[in-house]
This record gives sequence, C-alpha cells and structure tokens, in this order.
Amino acid sequence: MTAQSKSQQILASLAMAGQVAMTTPLPTSAKQDYQVLDEKSRKVALEISEQEHQEIIAKLNSYVNSPAGHLERETELYLEQQLSEIFGFKVRAELDGKKLNHSIGVMGSEQHLFRFPGDSLKDHDAYIEAGIAPNRGAFGWFTENGQLTSKSIQMEKYYFAAQLMYIPEWNEHYEELKPWYKFRKMIVINPAEQVAVVGVIGDAGPAMWVKKQFGGSPEVIREGKIWSPNSKGKVMLLFVDDEEDQVPLGPISLDFKTILAHSKGDSQVNI
Repeated sequence: MTAQSKSQQILASLAMAGQVAMTTPLPTSAKQDYQVLDEKSRKVALEISEQEHQEIIAKLNSYVNSPAGHLERETELYLEQQLSEIFGFKVRAELDGKKLNHSIGVMGSEQHLFRFPGDSLKDHDAYIEAGIAPNRGAFGWFTENGQLTSKSIQMEKYYFAAQLMYIPEWNEHYEELKPWYKFRKMIVINPAEQVAVVGVIGDAGPAMWVKKQFGGSPEVIREGKIWSPNSKGKVMLLFVDDEEDQVPLGPISLDFKTILAHSKGDSQVNI
C-alpha cells in the first residue's frame, strides 16, 4: 500500500465524524471542550493536504445521503476498521450479532428526559428551550443505584433514540434485547460538519410515520450540528465497542483546521 493510499484511508475515517447543528447557534457559555485525536493520528492527518481531506469528506457525505438503511457489508467493515483507528476506540455497525434497522438515516430532535423522580426542566444545564418529554425514557430513570451521578447526567445529556420496537425479533426476544440495548454506547457521525458525538441509547423512537430513523437529545442535536443547512439531519449511527466503559460521552471534532490548531498547542477546541 502506498503512503498516499494509506493517507486516504485514514482520511476516510476522519471524514466520518461530523455533521449538523440546529439553526440556533451554540451559546458561548455552552461551548464544549472537544475530544481530539491522539498524537499519531494527528501527525498522519497533518501530512494529508486539505484538498485531499475535502475530497474524502465528499465521498463520506455520499454515504449518509444514500437511502436510509445499511451500507454494503464490505464497505461497513472498511469503515469500521478505519474509524476505529482514527477515534482510538472500536466502532461497529453490528455488535454481538445485533444491529439496528438502520445505520444511515435522518436524526430528529428530541426533548430532555426526566432523570430522576421530581426532576424538572429548569434543573437541566442547557437548551431549556427544547422542553422536556412528559414521560420517562424507555429505560427508566438516568440514575445509578437511585442516585443522580456525574455519569448519569452525561448519559441523559448525550442520549439517542433508536427504533428498537421495529427490530424484527424485538417482540419475541424482548426480555433479552431490552437490557442489552439499555444505555448502549453509540456514536453519531456527521461528515457534513465533521463532528461526531458519543452517547447512549436512552429512549425508543421515533415512530415510523415521522420518517426519521433516529432521535438525538438537545445536546446531541446542537453540539453535533445535526440540523445545519449542510447536514439536514443525515448521519451515520454506529455502536461503540467499549466493554470497559473507557470512552467518554460527548462531541468529537474532526475538522482539518481544528486538528491543525490543536497540534500547535491549543488546549480548547470549539466549533
């Protein structure tokens, strides 16, 4: 394999990370510290020209603009390998023999969810304008042993809704599947905006008639730029293979200029 083809493979993964935001700009007070690539990945990325970067971004955008569903398995395996190298953790279209009905589709906007009995909208950190759902999420409270912890706060902040109820074997194997999918860690990849967000499955939905395949919390939608004019909700949603629970939740920037700036020593990466 030539150095150029290797660079293009790595860039293919880079492209996979990011897309849309709501038209409402991210408040200055709510800007995030973004996860960044490790040193080796950054050095390789910087050896690739910005032109090459944009070319591979265009290719990845073609994937998320395909009809909702799955890519060919050969393409999925290629992306799994490349993205895992870039992110520094394993990503999968299929995990433990399980998969969603779609890995490519449109992500709709969800409301905040109640985290514990007596929780209220005003107690959530940001994006209060999104409102709060009238009922708990499909998996109950976001607590650990009945307590609201920093981890459970992050889980509600960065939750996804997935159409679990439409998985063909759901009704027959509900007792096995529900605990497996409960708070399962996943990553939404938005190539149009070069942003990814790691989160957990915290609710079921949206309904089929909505014509969207996934849902995202207010934080996921805004910080992942899911509904920017460029991305229009079109994303890829993959499993994070993280048995030891080492991968933090939240947004990851894979913008070329952002990587370049970070390599020069900027500690905070905002989009």
